[in-house]
Amino acid sequence: MTLVTAFVPAIIYVVWLNAYYWLLKGGHYKAFIQPRLWPLLILALILLLAFSAAFISQFSLQSIFSLQFDAWVKAAILILPLFFLWTIYGQSLGADAFAKRALKTGQIMARGNVKQLKSSSQTSPDHAISLLDLLAEAEKFDGKRVATEGMVYRSAKSGGNTFMLFRFAVVCCAADALPLAVEVKSGPAVILKNDAWVRVEGIFSTETLNGKHVTSIAADAIQSIPQPPPEKRYLFF
Repeated sequence: MTLVTAFVPAIIYVVWLNAYYWLLKGGHYKAFIQPRLWPLLILALILLLAFSAAFISQFSLQSIFSLQFDAWVKAAILILPLFFLWTIYGQSLGADAFAKRALKTGQIMARGNVKQLKSSSQTSPDHAISLLDLLAEAEKFDGKRVATEGMVYRSAKSGGNTFMLFRFAVVCCAADALPLAVEVKSGPAVILKNDAWVRVEGIFSTETLNGKHVTSIAADAIQSIPQPPPEKRYLFF
């Protein structure tokens, strides 16, 4: 048994502890799951400690010669989730996912679903209302000037002066994220790429077409903004 192999369990234990510290510090876990689910991370940490203790105990009782292969196989299995974690961090859902999920669920403009949304009271530091709150309280903001932020989606059929401003709202984790959007109508044609983050200011309106709620913003100001860090890109119910 080599010296490196002997310390494999301890090395993995330390790496996992650092991973949990990184997830909890600064709320990095919000890039993957609903903030209210943070106790699950604590539970998972407890399980990790128990598993690590059993692993180290088993390791010390193994015969010297049988450990060479087994230790590295177990190490690979335990390291794989960490590799996945750091690989996908920062790769949030964008325009492609929005187009697929919106068309599949019929929520491309939150039609028929506005009244089912719940206000989250999430606002940005500069007092822009979140898209979730805007749609959840559409009647309250109807006819009023609003400012909100999100990503741009413009299909091949979109006009030069219209696009969808969208965000994803998470119930449990990013895998179940729901697309929320409002149509933005601008004056002169605005050149914006899909997935670009913008702040839109204008008059918000809601109307009913064929029994469904349709929301839009007649924008008089559209400003590009920096992409938020991964843990702040999703809205949460």
